[in-house]
This record gives sequence, structure tokens and C-alpha cells, in this order.
Amino acid sequence: MSETEIIFKPMTRRRIRLRRLVLFLCVTLSTIVATTKWITYLPSDAAKGVQAALVLLFALTFGWIALFFFSSVAGFFTLLKNRRMPGLVRVPFGTKLHSRNVILMPVYNEDPHAVFARLTAMAEDLVQTGQEKHFDFFVISDTTKPDIWLLEEERFLALKDHFQKLGIRLFYRRRPRNVARKSGNIEDFCVRFGAGYDFMVVLDADSLMRGDTLVKMAQLMEVNPTTGIIQAPPALINGQSRFARLQQFAGHVYGPVITAGLAWWQVWDSNYWGHNAIIRIKAFQDSCALPILSGKAPFGGMILSHDFVEAALIRRAGWLAWMLPELGGSYEECPPSLIDFAARDRRWCQGNLQHIRILFSKNLHPVSRIHFLCGIMSYVSSPLWFLFLVLGLGIAFWRVFFPPVYFAPVKTLFPTWPVFDWMGTLILFIVSMAFLITPKILGGIYISINRRRVKRFGGHIALWSGFLAETVVSILTAPIMMLFQTRFVFEILSGFDSGWNTQNRGAEGTSWRQAFRHHAGHTVVGLLTIVAVWLYIPRLFWWVLPVAAGLVLSVPISVWLSRTAMSGQHQKPRLFGIPTETRPPLLLMRANALLKKAPPHFDDVFNQFLKDPVWLNAHIVLLRANGPAPAVDATVRESLARKSAAFIHHGQPLSLTDAEKIACLYRPDLLRQLALASLPV
Repeated sequence: MSETEIIFKPMTRRRIRLRRLVLFLCVTLSTIVATTKWITYLPSDAAKGVQAALVLLFALTFGWIALFFFSSVAGFFTLLKNRRMPGLVRVPFGTKLHSRNVILMPVYNEDPHAVFARLTAMAEDLVQTGQEKHFDFFVISDTTKPDIWLLEEERFLALKDHFQKLGIRLFYRRRPRNVARKSGNIEDFCVRFGAGYDFMVVLDADSLMRGDTLVKMAQLMEVNPTTGIIQAPPALINGQSRFARLQQFAGHVYGPVITAGLAWWQVWDSNYWGHNAIIRIKAFQDSCALPILSGKAPFGGMILSHDFVEAALIRRAGWLAWMLPELGGSYEECPPSLIDFAARDRRWCQGNLQHIRILFSKNLHPVSRIHFLCGIMSYVSSPLWFLFLVLGLGIAFWRVFFPPVYFAPVKTLFPTWPVFDWMGTLILFIVSMAFLITPKILGGIYISINRRRVKRFGGHIALWSGFLAETVVSILTAPIMMLFQTRFVFEILSGFDSGWNTQNRGAEGTSWRQAFRHHAGHTVVGLLTIVAVWLYIPRLFWWVLPVAAGLVLSVPISVWLSRTAMSGQHQKPRLFGIPTETRPPLLLMRANALLKKAPPHFDDVFNQFLKDPVWLNAHIVLLRANGPAPAVDATVRESLARKSAAFIHHGQPLSLTDAEKIACLYRPDLLRQLALASLPV
């Protein structure tokens, strides 16, 4: 194939509309049929208001499941055809780039050694493509902890020459004020430096992307001038804890079917996930100035889930947004425990519920509104399920304590028998569970039908054993996450702000005390449910057990999942093995090797910094790129002056708070005085 040959398969709007019509028609019809059946199965003696609530809750939750089901079925058949997404112009991989691209790494109190190890591995992999000169790397920091700030600078200084030898420029800048978090950091970069680049690849601190993937994305942007975003779905890697390994196994087995289904009906109206995507800087600058929502958090203030909004704004401006499952070579990591996962979920929940304020904004594309609705429903569905279960149990307990009246005050020939179709309800339950689990089964089937694919998962036995184990754990943890998310939604509706905390990316493990603190309420709810049902409604015991068992065992489940699997057992794992473990890509092996070689952390970073004149002088030079120093509280300023004077003039130990270190790091004159006083006599 010559370098001038262009590969293009057109995609018409009529064809896209037909796909969406088929999908939503299937969702609507199946929901109507299931809801109609449910209406006939409802207890006839329940109050009309309760019946109406049960019908509404069932329709909403079943419709949500049906959308997931039919989208995944479409994705499965798309994968079987093995066709790339139509509608995009493509060129051969060897085609030379002409654009200027920047790999953008926003960081916020992350481990600097891990961040720069990943960037180094990506840069070295990019060199293998021969197109490295078209890419710069830029670390933009919002770090608030002074020791981490200094270590970021130390890593930048240590690796800058290495990047230069690779033919790639590496830049670093830290903002003095963390305005609008990650979205504000990226916006600030675009304002200051965006004019020098055509496209930016936005990463997260745990992101990895292969060099050929980066080049393909840049090529696609060059030859598709109306495209604003291309999202490369990231695969989970590097899981050490049982929870992370379960999540990454599920992502590798079920993820391709799900993402292919989403891409099938979204086409060029796809979403943006906030990282591992390439963005046209002109499109971002022209359309992605995020508003500050009126009122206070959690619904007002800065937009937390900015990625959905940025995709909607770019699409509203006429640019296209693509998600391309075929790209591959895109990776990220997973939180190491159920509690860490829930902590991240709390922030995402608030960000997605904020989208209620944006849902009806003017001129948004209809699919963008669907994205917002799906994000909202991904969390609102939990309290809906919870209310559905509570109402169902409530009816059963009502019958126990208030038996039905068979003979009304007015005499009738026959008694009034309450009607409740147990068999019909069971069938409907089985259908709902089938809708939930079928996408997972399709993912397993897609892997199983190809010998090469299944071998990379350790074989058929390992694949389906992992499938069964993951399904059991999912059944046990689903009610725990349901209660977590139900609490999150009610907290947000009550006005509680989650804030923005650094994500835990380690694998330290959850302590029993920590697990009890987070799951005590879950355990109590599960125990009360099991005891009450066993005593008063024993015929429902086996129905309730799958939900209640996970809650009762939530503490040991959480602790067990957080533990790191024994290294000997998982050097070449059979259970939950994934392709990046059975045949690791060179990029991943290099990143992990660099991380293992990282120098040990200093015991006292600030004092080590004062004793290193090269580091100190480089820091002072870098301050010029940071912008003006932030205002310092008078108390902090006075305390810093007193402590530094005692150190400089009297040799007393220098012990500064984080606030005092930050203030000091913005004062070159004081830093030089402290450095001189640190020299040995």
C-alpha cells in the first residue's frame, strides 16, 4: 500500500439515524412489554400509589438495563465483522506527520517517579515510530504539597537531557493557583502555549499510550479536518490487589463488546472520557470555555465532570467526536480497593449529577443530551433499585402484619382474594438478569471463538473460570455499591460537597478497622434484612439472600479484595489473567522497569533541596514560568520569618509546615539565605 493511498468508507447520516432508531426502538419496545407484564404481576391488594411507584421504578431500571443490553449486542456483531469504524479518512501508518502535537500530563499531588517513568516509556516507544519530532511532552502541575512539587522538579531536571537525546522536548510548569482543577489547568495551558500546537493528547497520571497509537491518532486528526476529539478507550493494567485484578479482567473481557456497541450507535457523536484522547486545540479553544455554575457546590461552582461537557460543547460547535475501539495501545490503572473505588465514585457521582444543570442547555446535540442522561442514570439507578427493593419488601411485611381482608363490609357471594403472580415475577426476574449478564457472556464468547485471543487469557478454562469468579464477586459487591451510590446521591441532593482529593493508586490494602468504618452500616442493613425475612417471610429468604449476603459480608469482602495476591501465585497468572500479563507490551514492561529503578524518596525533601545548588537554582528559574506568587496569609508569613531567622542566625533546626514551605519556595532571596545557612561549617 502506497503512502499516498487514502482509506475511506463513507458513513451517511441516514445510516446513523437508522442505527439509533433500531436501538432505541428495541429498548422502548422491550421496556414496554416488560413493564406491561410487571403491571399484571403486581399484588392486587397493594395501595395504588405503591403500585404506581413500583411500575415507574421498574420501567426506569429495566429501560436502563435494556439500553446496555442492546448496545452490547450490536457491539458483539460489530466485533465479529472485524470492521473499522466507517466515516473516517485513514492513511497508511508510514505516512509522515506534518502537525505539531503535545502530550499533556496534568498532575495533582501524584507520585512524581511513577508519572515521569510512564512519560519516559511513552517517549522511548514513540521514537520507534520514527515520528517523535512531531511530539512534545508537557507536565502541567496543580500540586499543592511542597515536597511533591520539589520532587516533580527533580524528576524533570533528571530526565530533560534524556528526552533531548531522544529528539523530544520535555517541559514542566506548575500553576500557583489551582483554579478549576484539571479542566482549568488544561485551559490555562491552551491560553499560554496552545498556539504552538495543532493537537494535544490529554493523559491522566496513570495513563500509558503506545507510540504507534499516538501517531495513528495524530494522522487521523490531520486527514479529518472536521474532527475535534478522538477517544482511545483505555484498558486497565498493573492490577496488584484482588479488586484491581477483577476489574481489569472484566474490562478486558467485557470492555471490547461494550465500547464497540457504544461506538456503533454514537459514531461521530461520541463522548470524551477526560484522558487518553487527542483533541484539536483550535476546537477546544473556540468552544470549551466552561461556565461556572451559579450557586454553591455540589450543584454550583466549577464543573467536576468536565469531559462530558467539553465533548458536548465541541460537538455543538460543529466538530465531530469519535471513540475508536480499534485503536488499542491505550492503558490506565484501577483503584486498588472497593473503598478507593467508592471514594472516586463519590466525586464522579457529584460531577454527573451536576449535569442536570447542563442537560437542557441551548443547541446541544441530542446525543450529547443522551450522554448526560446516561451519566446521571449510572448513579441515580442505584437509589432507584434500592427504593424498588424497599417497596417490594414493604408490601410483603405489610401482608404479614396486616393480613388481607377477604370479606368486605358489604356482603359478597365470594371472598376477595389478593392476587400476586409469583411465577410471572420469577420469569421477569430471570429475563432482567439475562439482560444484565448477556453482555458479559458475549464478551467471553467473542474471545473464545478465536484461538489466539483465548490463548492470551490463559486458555478456555482460565477464561471461563475467571468469568464465573468475577460474576460471583460482582453479585456480592453490587449491593454494597448500590448502598454506597444511594448514599452519595442523597448526600449530594442534601448539599454535601465531595471536594477533589488525590486518588490512591497504591496497593496498601484495607485494614479491618477501615473496612468496619466504611461498611458497618452495610453489615447492619444486611443482618436486619436477613433476620426479619427469616422470621416473618421465610418464603422470601432465598430471594433476598443474594442481596443481603453481600451486605452482611461487606467487611471481610472489602478487606479480602484489597489484599495483594501472592507474587508467586500471580507471576504468570491463570485466574484473571489478561493479555498484558501473558504477553506484556514493551511499553508496559519498560514503564514498570523504570519505576522499579526510581531513586528512593528523600527523608526530608526540603532540606535535601536546600543542599543541592543545581536543584535550587533550577527551581528559581522555573518560578518565572509559574506566574505571580499567590498571596500568603499574614500568620504564615510571620511564622516563616521567625523560623527562618532562627535557622539562619542561630542554627536552630528548620521545621516548616506545608504552607510555610510553599511561601518560602516563592521567595528566591530567602531560599538562597537558607541554602547558605545549610552549608556545613
